[in-house]
Amino acid sequence: MKQKYSFMSILRVLSMVSIVFYHMLITLYIYGIRQLDSISIFFENANMHIAKVGVCLFFMLSGAGLMLSSKDQAFSLKDFYFKRFKKILIPFYVVYVCYFTFLVITHHILLSNPFEGKNLKPYSFIFSLLGMDAYLENFGIPTCSLGIGEWFLGCLMLIYIVYPILRACMLKNKYITILIATIYYVLMNVFYCNIQIFKNVPMYTNAAIKIYDFILGMFLVLVLESIPKFIYYIAFIFNLFFIVYPDTLPGVDSFQIPIHGLLAFLIFAYFEKIFNKHPKVIRGFDILASYSYEYFLIHHFVILHLSKIGQNTEFGNPKLLILFGGEILLTTILTIILKKIVALIYQPMERISRKNKAN
Repeated sequence: MKQKYSFMSILRVLSMVSIVFYHMLITLYIYGIRQLDSISIFFENANMHIAKVGVCLFFMLSGAGLMLSSKDQAFSLKDFYFKRFKKILIPFYVVYVCYFTFLVITHHILLSNPFEGKNLKPYSFIFSLLGMDAYLENFGIPTCSLGIGEWFLGCLMLIYIVYPILRACMLKNKYITILIATIYYVLMNVFYCNIQIFKNVPMYTNAAIKIYDFILGMFLVLVLESIPKFIYYIAFIFNLFFIVYPDTLPGVDSFQIPIHGLLAFLIFAYFEKIFNKHPKVIRGFDILASYSYEYFLIHHFVILHLSKIGQNTEFGNPKLLILFGGEILLTTILTIILKKIVALIYQPMERISRKNKAN
């Protein structure tokens, strides 16, 4: 089995683009710049929503990437959680401090009482230290969230916590594991509305649901090279069906999302040999993919603040292109800066890690 698949980098970049594109468009509606019916055709049809599919793919790719990198190696809980902390939480902390400072300077919040009206508890800031603040606010838990990472980050962190167990199950018997996970997923969807703590939490933002996307990605990379060719052709046919079928089918926000993710994963996997013939192009996607997490942390609040310029104003297409171009440019610049700051923080941590291993 390969240790790396080129299509996964391409899919990660395209998933990020789909999410950013959706946020750019939906913010136009939020700020009264465009009517929803004039923009919705660009991100959804009767049975597909590009942002939901993009998020599903991110979870799948996270599970697939971790499974690929750890399946043949001695697994250390300490090393795994330390690497997750370093890769996920340190960029989050940097963005949190910078964005908090920005909000204070621009008078969006008061330094004396930045979280006014949230009824915070003495332990509320712990959720920010864990990167779970925005996610837990969906459950009505008061936190010190600034919206960084949205629900996605906290959801992913919870899944990372149980990843060692999922990995052990996959390596023990991947077919039984995916079967049990699928049965669990079906039952969760059927009885979701009856679970009181999930009452106000959308299914597609709940770790109890999204963990299936993650597990599906883990499973797929373990069986990818043994999948019969006709399965890929079926994936093309079904994907085309979801694109052109005009009526809404049941389960758009539940059963259909992982199906869409699965189809996209298989379709791109089919072209793996073609992608490998263009190493320079793949190298470019690898670089872009390495910036995707930092870009994700930054893009939403850049879009929100820049879009306020045109709030309740009818923007023509030329102005929209300028707005979108400005959002992409500023987010890109801030992402590069963030990456460099984080790299400087990593250096002493890596020296300490090497020293400990040497001892």
